[in-house]
Formats: sequence, structure tokens, C-alpha cells
Amino acid sequence: MAFEALQPHIDEIEARLAKGESLRSIARGLGVSLSTLHRYKKAVFDLEVEARRAWDEERKKNHEQRKAEGKARIVNNLELLNLVKLRAEQLLSIEAGQEYQNADGETRTVTFHTVATLWEKATKMATDAIKQELELIGDDPVSRLADGVATWAELVQTAADEND
Repeated sequence: MAFEALQPHIDEIEARLAKGESLRSIARGLGVSLSTLHRYKKAVFDLEVEARRAWDEERKKNHEQRKAEGKARIVNNLELLNLVKLRAEQLLSIEAGQEYQNADGETRTVTFHTVATLWEKATKMATDAIKQELELIGDDPVSRLADGVATWAELVQTAADEND
């Protein structure tokens, strides 16, 4: 191990670091070298090394593999949005006067106030899910505007090329 001098104190060092104690006070209290403690902290707690390693692995993947992973995430997101829309639809189907059982097993009746609250929440859930779905598939107003601007720019460029 590279940090033999710190080995007997590792648990205490990590506990004191978690409390926010400075490296200098930890080194002084344990009688270890401050520079060794700095190197230990950098080796164990430095996220830059882990991030660099993860990015190197990501760069090794070919384009098709990255594209497939991205599609899988979009499909998973769409499945989740479909579940949200289904739950919203279930909430919208509740009507005043329906009976239900609560967690204690008591039979209760749905009130108008409950229905109004559920409808408000369910419509918000449904509309938010629909907006998110449109954004994921690229059919939201901003995406359509961007496509329109790109098409317009191509037409302008074509017209300019014809006039030259």
C-alpha cells in the first residue's frame, strides 16, 4: 500500500474529513505528514481521476453503440411517461360518490373536494407528460421552429446561389 504510515489511522482520518476538519489539524493531531495526508486525500477522494476514467471508457465506444444507448434511454423515458399518463387517466376516472377502502380497511366515499383536487393534479400530470413526450420525440414547438428556420435558411442559400 502506498500509505503505510496512514494505515492505522484511516478510519479516523475519513471520519474527521467527513466532519470538515482541515488536513493540517488532522495531520497535527495524528502525528502524520501533511504532504502524505494531501496525497492520500487526492488519491482516494479526487473525482477528477474517476471522471477521466469514465470519459475514456465512453470515448472507446463506437458511434453506433452510443447511439443505441441513447435510443434505449429515450425508450425507457417514453415508457415512464406512458405510465405517468396511465396513472393520470386512472385519477381522472374517479368520480364523486365512489366508494373505496383506505389503508385501515375502512370504506369511504369520494367527495367533490377530493375529485376536484385529483382532477387538478391528474390534468397537470397528463399535460406535463405529454409535453415531455413531445420534447423527447422532437415534435414540440421549439423543435418545429428550429426545423422551420433550418429549412428557411436552406431556401435562402439556394436562392442566393441561383442569383450568383
